[in-house]
Amino acid sequence: MILLWIAHLLVVISAVTDEQYASMPKLFEVDDYDTCMMLGKKSFYCSVSYRVVPLNAENPTEIWKIIKEVSSSELHYQHDLLRRLICIPQTCPNVQVYNESDPIFLKELTNCLDEDYKKMELHGTVEEVHCKSSNPIYEIDTIDLITAAVFIFYMVFVLAVSFYDMIRRNKTYEDYTKFKQSNCGKLVTTFSIPSNWNKLTSTPTGPDFEKLRGVQGIRVYMTIVVIGVHTAVALVASPILNPRYTENMNDFPDFASEFPRRGVYILTFHFMMSTWMLINSMLAKVDRNEEVDFKFVMKSLLKRYVRFTPTVALIVGFFATWFRHIPAGPFWLAVCEETERCRKNWWLNMFFVQNHIDRYNMCHIVSWFLAVEMQYYIIASLLLMILLKNRHRILPVIGFLIVLNMFFTFLDHRRHGYPSTLSSKPEEVFRVLFNKRPQWHDHFASYHASAAGSILGLGFGYVYYETRDKTIFTKKIHVILWWILSLGFLGLVSFFPSFYNVDQTPTHSAIWVALTRPLYAAGMGLLVLGMAHGQGGYLRRMLEWGPLNGLAKLSYCVYIGHTVFQNIRVGMMRTPEFVNQYTFVTHMLSDVAIAFPAAVWLTLFFEMPSNELANMMFKVKKNVEKKKN
Repeated sequence: MILLWIAHLLVVISAVTDEQYASMPKLFEVDDYDTCMMLGKKSFYCSVSYRVVPLNAENPTEIWKIIKEVSSSELHYQHDLLRRLICIPQTCPNVQVYNESDPIFLKELTNCLDEDYKKMELHGTVEEVHCKSSNPIYEIDTIDLITAAVFIFYMVFVLAVSFYDMIRRNKTYEDYTKFKQSNCGKLVTTFSIPSNWNKLTSTPTGPDFEKLRGVQGIRVYMTIVVIGVHTAVALVASPILNPRYTENMNDFPDFASEFPRRGVYILTFHFMMSTWMLINSMLAKVDRNEEVDFKFVMKSLLKRYVRFTPTVALIVGFFATWFRHIPAGPFWLAVCEETERCRKNWWLNMFFVQNHIDRYNMCHIVSWFLAVEMQYYIIASLLLMILLKNRHRILPVIGFLIVLNMFFTFLDHRRHGYPSTLSSKPEEVFRVLFNKRPQWHDHFASYHASAAGSILGLGFGYVYYETRDKTIFTKKIHVILWWILSLGFLGLVSFFPSFYNVDQTPTHSAIWVALTRPLYAAGMGLLVLGMAHGQGGYLRRMLEWGPLNGLAKLSYCVYIGHTVFQNIRVGMMRTPEFVNQYTFVTHMLSDVAIAFPAAVWLTLFFEMPSNELANMMFKVKKNVEKKKN
C-alpha cells in the first residue's frame, strides 16, 4: 500500500500542477436557479454545452495548451467542452430573443459566452442548449390523472380492508380462523397491512431454511453494496465542483474506484440463488411423484409474473407520470430524459424485455436485472422440465453449458475488443451516457452476460439437494479446502485486477471477462454450500444474525425502488456536488436509510399482496401419494 501511494504521488507530481489546473475555465458553472425562476415573465434558464477554441490558433495561449494536455486522456473530462447553466436575464442581459430554437438567440448567447472567455483568449460555439421558463415543462395530462386516481383508489382499498381485518381480529380465535379460510377472508388478508406485517416479521421454519439462513444475510449486504455503487454513479454523473478528483481516480485506480465499474458481477449471486431454489423445488416435486410438465412450468412462470409485475408497474408508472412534476432544479434534464424513456417504453418493462428491445432508451435502467432474471427463470424452468426425466444427466449438462458459456463469452468479447470494465470515461458517465454504448448492454445487461451464475446455480442447487441429509465434511482437510477455494475464488475476482493489468490487450480482457462470473459464482456457491453443512464459524453467525432475515425480505423492493430517491436528489440539486470519500459515505448512508423504510411500504402494499394473489391464482394441488421404493 505504501508503494502504491508513492506511485500515486509521483503520477500526480508529473501531471499538470494544481495551479495550472485552476487556470482553466470551470468545467461546470451553475447560476442561481431559484432566483432566476422568480423573475416572472423574464425567467429563462438554459443548460448549455459550449465548445471553446483559441482566438489565435497559430499562437495559442498557455491556458489552451493546458486544456489540450488535460483533455488528451479519455479518462479525463473534455475541458474544452464547458457546461454552463445560465440565467439568461442576469448573466446575458443583452440576449433579447428567448427561444432556444431561434438562430438569433443562439448567436446572441454565443456572443455573451465569448465575452466571458475573451480574457482567456478563448471563444467558442454552442453545441447543445435546453431552456425553460417559469412555466412547468410538463402540464398535468389525462394519463397523469388516471395514474393518480388508480393509485389513490388502491391505497384507500388497502387501508379499508386493513381496518376491516383489524375489526375481525377482535373476534374469537375460532371465528377469525374461520373468516380467514373463507373466500372473502382470503381476499381481505391478502391486502391487509397487519396480516402482511406479520408475514414480514415472521421467521420461516424448517430444515432447509435453517441450512440456508446465511443466504439472507448475503442478500442484505449485497443490496447495500449495490446501493453504494449506484450512489457513486449518481455523484459523478452530475456536475461536480472538483473534476480533478475523478480524473485522478481514473489515472491511478484503486479497489475503491475500480469496484463500481467492475463489481456488476456481484449480481451473479442473485441469479445463482434463483435457479438454486428453482431446482430444489422441482426436485422435491419429482420426489413427491408430482408431474413436472409444460403446464406446470407455464403456471409457475405466470405465478412469478403476477408476483413481480405490480411493484415494477408502480415504479415505472411513477417515472412516466408524476416524477416529471417534482420541483426540479437546474439539472432538470435528468428528470426529463427518464420521463421520456418511460413514456415511450413502459410496456417493455411489463414484459421484461427492456434489455433487448430499444435497449438504448431503457426505462428505469436498473430494471435490466429484473428482465435478465426473468429470462433466466424461463430458460432454466424449460431446461429442468427436460433434464428431470434423466436426473443423472443434470451435472454433465450443466458442466457442458458453463464451458460453452465461457467459450462464447470470450469470443464475443474478443470480437468487439471491449475492456473488462464498464466505461470510466467521465464524458460517458456524465448523465449516464454509458447507457447509450453497446458494451454495457452486450456484456452487462444482456441475458447471456451473467448466464454463468444461473447455470452454476442449477449445479450447486442439485448438489445441495442430494447432500442435504449427508455429511460431506468428514475430514479437517475438507474444511481447509473449502475455505481456500471459496474465499480464494472471491478474492481472486475482487483483487486480482488491482495487481495485474487484465486489460493490457483485448485478448486479456476477453479471458478475464469469461472467467470473472464463473469464478465468482463458484466461490459464492461453495461458500453457501459449506455454510449449509455447518461450516463458516463466525462468518456464518454474522450472516445468520436475526434481523437480517426480515431485511432480506425487503431486498427486491429496495433494489427496484432506491434509484427513485437518487433520481429525485439529482433533480432537486441546486449546485454542483463536491465529491470525496466523505460525501460518498454520507450519501450512501442516506440512500440506505431511505431505501429500506420505503421498501417496507412497497412490500406491505404491493409485493406481498401480489405474491399472495399469485399463490391463490396458481395454487398447485400436491400429490400426497408416497413415492414407492
